[in-house]
Amino acid sequence: MEIKLFGEKTIFLKGKKENVLINPSNKGLEGKINARVIIYSDEDLGQPGVEGEKVIINGQGEYEIGGVEVNGIGIEKGGTIYVVTVDGFRLVVIGDLSEELSEKKIDKVDEADIMLTTAKIGDKVNFKLLRDWAKKWGVNYMIPLLADAEAMKHFLDEADEEGLTENESLKLDKIDDLPDGFEVKLLKKN
Repeated sequence: MEIKLFGEKTIFLKGKKENVLINPSNKGLEGKINARVIIYSDEDLGQPGVEGEKVIINGQGEYEIGGVEVNGIGIEKGGTIYVVTVDGFRLVVIGDLSEELSEKKIDKVDEADIMLTTAKIGDKVNFKLLRDWAKKWGVNYMIPLLADAEAMKHFLDEADEEGLTENESLKLDKIDDLPDGFEVKLLKKN
């Protein structure tokens, strides 16, 4: 599996059998990037359903498309957290949150290998709280998706990762490729 970032918050998951596009910032990306599964974490971005070969997911529920498993967990104020399983890797995708998750919602995630997050809760970046959730879920990689340079600086400062460099993508062939502990990874915007 390979993870790439396009634009501000558009995530591309390239699997061995299926590809997933999360939060495409414009409809043009859907046509340029070969992904059958398209996920929106914000309810007002896309309409759920099937468009030709593409399956569009926008909201809570459990889905399975060509070996890709998606569990949408509804949260307060209309958003959705997704747990997406591609090639055996479990990813939790967290968009902007208006408030902290309840314990009940945190427990619904259960476990994850990789966390992709805008890192904002309300109007503040909160690495420490996200780190607590990541520990509970057993996350190995946290990938922040922050467009604002000042917010990213604050996040990296809280994470004690000020010197971190950006990577073109994150490639993982098997579960054994995950680190033993927890790491923050930065992705370049393609």
